[in-house]
Amino acid sequence: MGAMVWTVWRIPSQGLKVGLFWFVAATSLAPSLARGQLSYTVHFEMERSSYLLGEPIFCNYVIRNTGSKVFAFRYRSPSRVLVRDYEQEPSFMVTGPDGRRLPDPAPRPCGGTQGTVVYGSVTLPPGQTQSERWLLNQWARFTGPGRFQVRAERRLALLELDPKTGKFFEKPAAFALALEEMSFEIKPSTPEQLAAAFQPYLAQVSNTKDRNPAEGVLVVTTLPQPFFFRQLVNMAKPVKPDRWDRREALAGLARLDTPAAWRAILKLARGAESPANSARTESTEQSDPVRSYAVLLLAEKADSAFLSTLLEMLRTSPEPLRGEVLRALGFFSDARAYQTLFDNLHSAPIADRMNSILGLKNLGTKEVIPALLAMLNDPAPQVRQVADFALEGVTGRKAGLSAEPSPAESTRVADAWHAWWREHGGNLSPPHPAACHDW
Repeated sequence: MGAMVWTVWRIPSQGLKVGLFWFVAATSLAPSLARGQLSYTVHFEMERSSYLLGEPIFCNYVIRNTGSKVFAFRYRSPSRVLVRDYEQEPSFMVTGPDGRRLPDPAPRPCGGTQGTVVYGSVTLPPGQTQSERWLLNQWARFTGPGRFQVRAERRLALLELDPKTGKFFEKPAAFALALEEMSFEIKPSTPEQLAAAFQPYLAQVSNTKDRNPAEGVLVVTTLPQPFFFRQLVNMAKPVKPDRWDRREALAGLARLDTPAAWRAILKLARGAESPANSARTESTEQSDPVRSYAVLLLAEKADSAFLSTLLEMLRTSPEPLRGEVLRALGFFSDARAYQTLFDNLHSAPIADRMNSILGLKNLGTKEVIPALLAMLNDPAPQVRQVADFALEGVTGRKAGLSAEPSPAESTRVADAWHAWWREHGGNLSPPHPAACHDW
């Protein structure tokens, strides 16, 4: 879990409207929770009624303690997480001038929750207000001017203070539900107007005295512009002390999606941005998440121009980076990638064989199935298990091989797979899987 984040944005309390919310009365609580009633208002609001095309669009979540009891709730910096069903996450659905929902620009997760998103908690005394800013551009891609509608929703658990212990009860005393329908306009912009709109966020990132430039980092990496390409490249380089996760800058370069941006990502994948005065050791190679993330982004882009670099990295990199490169090759429609994966099925290291199998799974074509069937007879049980997993992913059929298959079980499952392939292989048309974050 990352460092505790306690940044709080406050807004003037005058003119605060009462949004849609729930009071949970004592009579509706279980006996252990029947401690009284919290009083609060909660709602969403747009910061402005109009914005320039391309600039950050913020929506505020505002909660005010209107009662006499202090309460608390979990809080984190307002970066969207990929887990759609995390219950305390805000949800935004934006429709355009034509009434259609705008595309969601978030990358697709494929492995479930990665760690936690909760950084700490906020205590809200009576009469106090907290406003959290959420960057709406994380949920919708705005490509043209017009009038837009947004439906915002959030259900937030509120905790009540135990007067006997001075600590907050673990079970919620109430769930604050905010549900709003709002509209705003987007107007055409000029390059000069956009440069001015982004200047405060770029200044925050550039200010080395600002130890928590979370909002600035969020804006410049979510909405990258060509005129601050060099800033993104510098943010991706290793610096001490760390002020942000360098992978966020990589994601910003990928969103910029220019030839120069991809060249920068390729350079970072090679490790070319490490400080010249620091010795590169195998241990640092193994623990560099930036190079791993750069390989993942290159796989998602799947441009054959990247292949030469990735194949060179395969010859020179230790694990786990070598394995990540092998899995990445599965997203390239290129004979060099295919041949490398097939060749490494016979590699002496078990990790090479396992990652080559996963690379073939990523290829997702009918032609990889005979090779995967052959790997069901590998002497290493973990390789046999991964081969079964890959076959399930390509075919959609489950064979039920255990996590540590015995030779007898592996033989039985392999025979079943071969029989299935003889019967159904001629009609199989597996879809090519889309690359996804977190493999």
